[in-house]
Parts: sequence; structure tokens; C-alpha cells
Amino acid sequence: MTEPHLEEFDFPPELKAQPLPVVGISGLDTLNNAVHRNVWEAFNNIKKQNRPLVNFKLITPDHEFPPRKPKKPSYECYIPKGILKRNWMDKHLNHAPAVVIMFYDLDWNDPQWAEKQTECASRVKSLKLTLDGRHTKIALVLIQQDPPIPNGEEIIGGEKSLSLIAECEINRNYLLLLPYNNNVDQMQGYVLNLQGTVYDMANLYFNQLIRDIKSHKSSLNKTIHAYLFIRHSFKIGFYSEMKAEYPAAHKHYAQAYYLVAEVKRTPTNVTEVKVVASYIMYKMAALSFVLNQAREAIQTFHGHVDKYKFKFGNELLLFEHHAWLMTITIFIITKDPLTELPLWRLPVSRSELDLSTIQSINSIFIMPSTSDLSMDIKHENPALLLECCTVSDPLQGQSTLDYYGQRPWRPGKLSAEPPDMKKEKDGIQALQYLEKTQVNHSVIIIGLLSDAIGQFNTYRCPRMKKYLVIQMAEEYLTSRDYGKALTLMSHMLGDYRTDHWSRLVSDIVKPGLYCAMVTASVREYLALSLDSDNLQSVLSNIHRVMNNEMPPVIQYTNHAHNLDELRALWAKNLSHEDNASIELELNPVYSCVRVKTRVVYEENRYKLSVFVRSLFLEPVTFSTLTVCIGHTDVLVASNVTFPPNLVVQLDTEFVPLSRHINTEVTITSVSLGMQTQYRKLVLKFIITKDPLTELPLWRLPVSRSELDLSTIQSINSIFIMPSTSDLSMDIKHENPALLLEWYPITITLSNQGSEPLVNLSLLLSCEDSENIDVSEDSNISNQTTTPGMAKFPLNKSLDSIAPSETYEMVVYVRCTVVTVKLLNVKVTYSHSSEPSIVLSKDESLKLDIMQAFEISASFLSDSFEPITVFHSNEPVLIQPLIACISPCTICIEDTSISIPDSIEMKQETKCQLELSTGQIVTCIASVVIKEPKNLCLGVFTVKWRRKDSSLGLVTSCIELPRVDVQPLPIQLSLNLPAHGLVRTPMTICYTLYNYLSTIVTVQIIMESSEAFIFSGYKRVTIKLVPDTEQEFKFKIYPQLSGLVVLPEFKINLVSKHEGVTQQQINDMVVRSIPSHIYVLPQAKNIELQPLSKVIAV
Repeated sequence: MTEPHLEEFDFPPELKAQPLPVVGISGLDTLNNAVHRNVWEAFNNIKKQNRPLVNFKLITPDHEFPPRKPKKPSYECYIPKGILKRNWMDKHLNHAPAVVIMFYDLDWNDPQWAEKQTECASRVKSLKLTLDGRHTKIALVLIQQDPPIPNGEEIIGGEKSLSLIAECEINRNYLLLLPYNNNVDQMQGYVLNLQGTVYDMANLYFNQLIRDIKSHKSSLNKTIHAYLFIRHSFKIGFYSEMKAEYPAAHKHYAQAYYLVAEVKRTPTNVTEVKVVASYIMYKMAALSFVLNQAREAIQTFHGHVDKYKFKFGNELLLFEHHAWLMTITIFIITKDPLTELPLWRLPVSRSELDLSTIQSINSIFIMPSTSDLSMDIKHENPALLLECCTVSDPLQGQSTLDYYGQRPWRPGKLSAEPPDMKKEKDGIQALQYLEKTQVNHSVIIIGLLSDAIGQFNTYRCPRMKKYLVIQMAEEYLTSRDYGKALTLMSHMLGDYRTDHWSRLVSDIVKPGLYCAMVTASVREYLALSLDSDNLQSVLSNIHRVMNNEMPPVIQYTNHAHNLDELRALWAKNLSHEDNASIELELNPVYSCVRVKTRVVYEENRYKLSVFVRSLFLEPVTFSTLTVCIGHTDVLVASNVTFPPNLVVQLDTEFVPLSRHINTEVTITSVSLGMQTQYRKLVLKFIITKDPLTELPLWRLPVSRSELDLSTIQSINSIFIMPSTSDLSMDIKHENPALLLEWYPITITLSNQGSEPLVNLSLLLSCEDSENIDVSEDSNISNQTTTPGMAKFPLNKSLDSIAPSETYEMVVYVRCTVVTVKLLNVKVTYSHSSEPSIVLSKDESLKLDIMQAFEISASFLSDSFEPITVFHSNEPVLIQPLIACISPCTICIEDTSISIPDSIEMKQETKCQLELSTGQIVTCIASVVIKEPKNLCLGVFTVKWRRKDSSLGLVTSCIELPRVDVQPLPIQLSLNLPAHGLVRTPMTICYTLYNYLSTIVTVQIIMESSEAFIFSGYKRVTIKLVPDTEQEFKFKIYPQLSGLVVLPEFKINLVSKHEGVTQQQINDMVVRSIPSHIYVLPQAKNIELQPLSKVIAV
């Protein structure tokens, strides 16, 4: 028997595809030619755009075009055998090209132009011969890789193009050029321009086809050629859609739809008419969306359904009519057209549609349920003998029919021809047989329900969603998929139980128990049993399961089950370790056991009461009854038996823990445990803060005993007040703490009560325990690593404290960063009379960590001038500055500068004094840098302490900056007195030192000065030997007093030397020697030294 062809009523893919003209690409060898491959990829990139204009197809040399249909001389005697052919749309969408483009590699200046022109013309003529008799347009595209021809040679290109057009016999507008280069953007632009030209050619092709169809219509007779009128109107609409003329396409589709409505329907053609009408309706609705007429699209669908929903033909095939109706309903109900239709059909967004349109689209407002239609298919299917024709298959060839909607046992038969009754009977029986045996209606119904659930979930309709989920569960139950049915019912049972729909819960429990029974689901069976209304058998069934026995079989459907297999499945699941301990959550107000709780404070004690009423018809015993209060389980009773329908009160004492003090504790659950040697069952009743929210919406008549329980007021929470503390705690410290010092904190505990305090424990904690240490060792010192140092938290057990006694301890903390730390001191203790009750007292303190001082450094020359550029072999003064910012007095015991080996320490001064807030102290070290390189000048270390501290010294270090040391080729120094005296001679000495490895020739010049008379070399040329020094002494005789400019001392290079420049020497002279000297005036009555003696010297 042939497989059932159920796609007949679906919209075929060629109907839903975007209609684009087919453009054939010929002449490209994409396998062997890289240029051709890149050109084809450029066309493919256009196809990936959202809205391409045409559909490019690569045509290989062995490609075969669809055979051309021979022209009919006249339509007068032609009688159509169907309305729409199956392969017609697919042919024009994928196979029959509107335009064929022949690509050929040819440049205007090609040396083999003549031969290639002949070959190109031959290919074009061969293609024309293949497409002879069609209206397909042919274009020639020349792929040119050479640069464009110069302006003077354009006439040559024009002559060659005219000769090529003439030899190929094509329209001059159909000769196109494609310049090729490696620029992807330029290539994409060329291809886009080419697409626009080809699109215009395709429109000419479709215009010609439309004219041909219109010329045929003039010779048709509506009585005989009614099908042809429909077909021709559909074709014109399809061609108009290919041209993107959507209003014209919609107009011709509408004409075709009205012509279908005028066709006389008979039992033999009703299926074909319905199918074709549905296809045309789809096209009209899709184009309405394109034209921004969504409301008209929905109205078209409604009108179509109303027109054909009762046109079912043969009553024996009523199930097939329901299938057709279900298919077109899926299009608009369970599938949102705004997401189902292709993107090219939706130029507007959902937000641009008005509310009435959205409501008409929404499946919630269109409620002919597709799942109900599918159920109708199942119910309409008559009881059949499972026999079928074995000699010939009436459905053979169903997938190869020429026309949409026709029957395989009478293909191409006219509706006026009398049917072969035997073939009709065999065909109908074959369809019924396939529907009965090979169509799984449950799968279809479940899929449709799933789509509808998704719609209701999208539009936030929870109750309708739950209703459909229950329908899906029933369908799973019908199809014997008990596991999925049980899962869905369990989910919905929880929702309905939360919403307190007692009637709905009762209706779900029955099929749920059946599914749990046949699947041997132990947990679900126990949970559903406790929600059952049949209280007579609930307890006995629970006891059977608890004792590893299979419960009695439930009869809910007419499905047959093998009892031996069922017993084996129950035995396997009962022995599984996951079912050894089961916990079920129940409602304390609406379940087979009713529970209320109360917690009160009476007589300095917290009293916990539990009220239980069992609705079972016989006494029930539970092994444990526990209450969870404040996240602590409290055992109320063990092995307690509850008589039927009576309220039992159980009391116990609740002892708060230390974490409960100053908080509100709440009863969150009550658990009843039932245990056998095989398993443990816990019924956990969730207690809410407001018991009124647990009342059911619908209350059944209650007995008098329940009224007694309802009069009891639930008190599920209480605030735990701390008892009066007998422990006082005092914390002393001097804020702030200084960076890196061990900071003492004194904690004093006093017993102010009348009885001893025992089990004392002190916990010192810090919220941010990074970069902070703690110690309780009194001998600790301010060293970097000290024995006895620990990390937070510090936990210390203390001795008992007698009444009126005091305990004192000192802890030390040290922080290594400037920050704010929050410390918490918590002491737990108990009274000697009640050691089990733990009390606590805690306090917090804030520590501000700050620096004791700020350290900076400056660098001076030997003349106390600030320097920014460092040179080797020149003296540098390092001057650290210590500014005290501590609120307490600081004692600086020692300072030092650690320098690297490449620096020589000449002299160093140290600081040893006390500093108060705002005071600044400095010390100086004279160093000489030996090597020119990048280096760190050293580390400055300060050893200090608080003035009144006895914990030793704190060492603070700061790294001096890194500097770039420049080489010094020649060094100059000047030795002169601290001051001079007017008309009193004095001696000055200039010293030159050569640090280079070569001899340097320099000229020494001593310029004249009005303020001084001097004797010595005024201008001399010397050679400086490497690593040697040379002195120049002068006698100078001051003429003026005050700050007087010394005679200018110049050093000039006689010739160029590697490693030294004149500019370096000039800078060195300015930097190395002073420019002024103080000259004091001559005192009275002092004999002046003759100038002749100065000159003689």
C-alpha cells in the first residue's frame, strides 16, 4: 500500500517562496578559473541580501532547459483536465530563466581580438538555438581585466563593440562590460548595477508572457474553459508578482479566486476546488501584508473558511475535509503570520499594526481550535475492516499527479464525466485505510496543542494554557504515553493545588493515579493518593506501598495491561534506592491531614504547640512529628497516633539559639514521618506567614470537628527578646592607629550579676581581614615578622568570672595599608545555673589607620642648586624631607640611606629628634654617581616610635626615584675663598679632569673684568691626557665690593673629539663653577697692599 500523501493540504514550498525572476549565468568556469569564481561569489553575495531583485542560477555547459510546451493552434476544442499544474510554479521559480547572461573574457586591446570575437559569437548563437521558441532575453557581458582605454582610443573600442554586436546578432543595449579587479567593494558595485539592468530585461520577458496569456483569453469560452480562466488569471498574477507589481498581482489573484468560487462543485472536483482556492487565498493574504493591509488579509482568511467549511463532498471522506480545514486554520491560528510569513512579505513592523488587526491575527481571538478539528478527524473515521485491495493500489502515483487536488484513481478526469463507481469505492476505502492505520492522530493533536499553548503563553493567558496542558495530558494518556501524561498532570496538579481549585484537583487525581499505577511511579502515586477523595482506600494503599507491596490495580481506561509485567515493574521501582526516603509537600489547610501551629512566650519560656486533625477513616500512626522554626528542627513527639476526625494538641518547649536573639523566628514547616523497614515517608506541611492565603476558593461542607480546628488562631512567628545581660564590656584604645605599628586595644569584662559566668569565649573579628594582623602576645615588637602574629578572627576561651570580678586582656593589631577597619568584639557566655543556654554580647569599634609622616626627597648640586639632569662623577646632594602628620608625637631614632655599589657616599647627616604634628625635618647626604646609566638612587629608611610606646621601633622605608645618569667627559672645579676683601689679593684655582680615553686639546680663556685685576694665563692651549687633571691658578685683586661677578672662565675645543661636544663643555662650565663671589669693603685704618706686589706675584 502506498504511503499516505498528507502534504496535499499543506501549502507547497513553491507557493510560499519569494517569486524572483530566474537569471541564468553562463560561460563561468568556477572550478578552474579564479576570476570566474570571484565573479560568481559576487553574485552570490547579492543573493544573501534581504531583498534581492533576481535569482541567479549558474548554468553549466551540459545544462538542460525545461522542454518547451508546443503551441496549440486553437483553444476552441481544448478541454482542460485540471486547474493548476504542480510543476508550473517550480519551473518559473527555479528552472525557466527569464534572462540568460553569457560571460566572456575579452579586452578591447586583446591581441587575438578577431579569433575571440568569432568564438564569442559562436557561443551566443549556440545559446540562442537552445532557447529558440522562448521569449528569454540574452545578454553578453565582457569580463575585462585591463585598465580602461585612453580617451584617444575610445573610437577603437566603439568600432569593436559594434562589430561584436553585429556578429552576435544581439541588441546593442544587451552588450555589457564588467571591469574586474581585486577591490571587493568596486566589484560589488559593478554587480549591483548589472543586476538592475538584468531586472529590467526580466520585466520585458514577463510583459511578453502576460501579453501572450491575454491574447489566449480572447478565444476562450467560460462554459467550457472555466478552469483555463482561473489558470490564466493565476499566471498573470504570478508574473506580476515576479515583476514586484504587487497591486496588479493581488488584483489578478482576486479574479482567479472569484472564478474558482463560480465553478460548479461536484463530489469529484470539490477537493481540487478547495485546494486551489486555498492556494490562491494564501497568495492574496500574503500580498495584503506586503501592501500594509493586514486587516484585509485576515478578512480574506475568514471569508474563505466560512465559504468552504461545509463543502466536504463525500461523507465517507469527512475526515479529509477536517484535515484540510485544520491545515488552513494552522496558517492563521497556531502559527503567527507575522513570524510565519517570509520577511520579504512584511514591510511593516508589528508595532505599526493597529489593535484590531493584532486582535484579528491573535489565535486567542480566533478560536476554531485546530486540535478540536484534529479530534474530529479521529472521531469521523469510521470503523473499517483492515483489508485493502491487493491486486492494484488505487493511490499509486499520487505524488506524481499533474494537477493540484486531484485523485490518483481518476487523474485528469473532467468533473462532468461520470465516475467509475468501483474505482471511487476502492480509492475512498484506501484513503480510509491509510487514515486508520498510518496516521497517528494523537501526535498531530499534541503538536497542535503545543502550538496553542505557546500562543497562550506569549499572550499571557495562564488559565487557558493550563486547560490545554490538561488536554495534552489526556491525549498522551489516550496514546498510552503514561509517563508524559503523569508529568503534565503533576505540574498542573501543583498549580491547581496552589490556586485551591478543589474540584479540578479531584478531577486530575483520578487519571493521575492511573498513570502512576501503570508506570509504577512510587513518589507520584503516594502524592496523588494523599489528594484523593476516596479516603477509605488511601491509607491502606499507602501502607501497601510502604511495605513493598503493589497497590491494587485502578481501572480508568479500557487499556489492557499485563499484570505480571506490572508487578515486576512495581517490585523493581519499590526496591530502588531513590524511593527509600520520600518527602512530599502538602497544604496544611487543604489536605487529608490538617495542621495548625502556635508559638507563644509564657512564664519565661517559649511554648510551641501543634494542632493536628486526621481526615482518614481509621487511626493513623506517625513515627515523628517535627517543626522547623528559625531554620531549626524541633522534635515535638514520637510514635504518635491520631484518631480519625479529632483535633490533637501536642506541646513542647522551644529553646532559642544565640543566632535567634533580636530576630523574628518563624515556623516554616511541620513534618510528619511514617517509617517502615523498607522506606521512610515524610509529609511536609508548608506554613505560610498569612494563613488566610491558604484558604481554598471553593469550600466543601465541613463537619463539626473541623470547626473546632478553625477556631484555633495560628501564631507562626515570634520575636526573640534578649535577656538582661549580666556581662559588661569596656573597650579602650587611642584612635587613630599608625601604619605598621602594633596598636594596643584593652578589653575589660565585668560580671555584674549574682551568679558566676561560665563557658566564656571571646571572638575578635574584622569585616575586611586583608592587610591586618592580630596578636595577644604582650612581648610583641614592631618588627616585620614577629612570633605570635596571627590572622583574623581571633578566638579565645576565657575562664569563668565570679560575681563582681573583672577580666582584662590586651590585643594588638597591625595594619599595612592606610584604610578604615571595623572590628567586632563578641563574647558568648552562660550562667552557671543554665549552662545549655548560650548568651552573647558584642560591640564594634572603628579604627582609622593613617601614616605617621610623609617622606619626600629633593636633589641639589654642590652649590645647593636644584638639579634635574644627573651626570656621572659630579657630586649630588640627596635631601629627604620628613613631614609629621600624626596627631601624636613621634620619636625618630635613626635615619639612613642605602645606596647601590655604583654610587659613592661622600658624607651623610642623620636625624634623631622628636616631631609633632606639622613639623618637618631634613637630612642631607652627599654622593657621587660613578657610572652613566639608569639606576635607583637608593632607599631611605626611618626608624621611629610613638613617644610613649614601649614596643620597639617601627621601620619605614621609601625608595628614592630612578634617574638617567648622563656621561661627563670633562669635569671642572673651582677652589676659591668664601669671600673676598676689596683691594686685597686672593688666589683661586681651576681644576680640569679628563674622563675620556683619548687626549683632548682645549683652549683656556680668562676674560677681563672691571671688578677684578688678575694675574695668570689669559689664553692658553693645552692637551688633557686621559684620567689626569690639570690646575690653573690665578691671583685676583677685587676692585668693587658686594656680590661681584667673577671673571668668565671659558674652555673651547680646538678640534672635534669623539664623546665630547662644545655644548657639553659650555653646560658643564655653567653648572660646575660659581659665577659670583661676595667681596667685603675694606675696613678703615688698614694698610693696603701695593698693587705692584699683586702683579709681581
